[in-house]
Amino acid sequence: MINYSITMRGVNANLFEINQAKARIKAAQAKGETPSSADEALVKTEVQHAFAVAQYSDVMPIEKFARHIATHGCVYSRADISAILYLAVDCMREMLLDGRKIRLGDLGDFSVSLSSKGAETADKFSSANISAVNVVWDCGQEFKNLLPDAEFNLVASRAAQAAVLKAIKSGNSVVDLGATGSNVPSGDDDEPTNPSGPTTGGGDDELDPLG
Repeated sequence: MINYSITMRGVNANLFEINQAKARIKAAQAKGETPSSADEALVKTEVQHAFAVAQYSDVMPIEKFARHIATHGCVYSRADISAILYLAVDCMREMLLDGRKIRLGDLGDFSVSLSSKGAETADKFSSANISAVNVVWDCGQEFKNLLPDAEFNLVASRAAQAAVLKAIKSGNSVVDLGATGSNVPSGDDDEPTNPSGPTTGGGDDELDPLG
């Protein structure tokens, strides 16, 4: 079961400019100045749609994951599985640093990509320009599309949960969920929603601008 909350996000083509206007308005208000009327007018043109955000229910450390594997008819003990997983991590790091791509069947491929600072010419470029070595996971077929096997459960966002807890501790009986940026649908919401971006709403899929 995948928990998800609902958030409202701008979908305008000029969303970058709208967010810049919001920042200028906030800066002006912080200085006690009157915001630009042009900025305020631009912000009012923002159109927001509802999107899903995945909310994980638990963090499973390697020891707990090893215990889970051991309960699935595995002939190895939890300690053995943990040791293999730790060894796999060490060996994967070693092989990636050796410039190899690691192919782990249905789990997928692991390789590296590089981030670097540009040089004016190729002659002036050296390994000193490389700023980061990034690990790339190209997931295997078993992970390409989880949607057909997924089930979803709508929950409050973490911000909303924190607001409710704060209200309980302070003795308040009313919580302003709007102030948290959380949006809970007023009607039934029985349509599966893909946390990575596309949502289904009785028509064409719509891409989450932040997904």
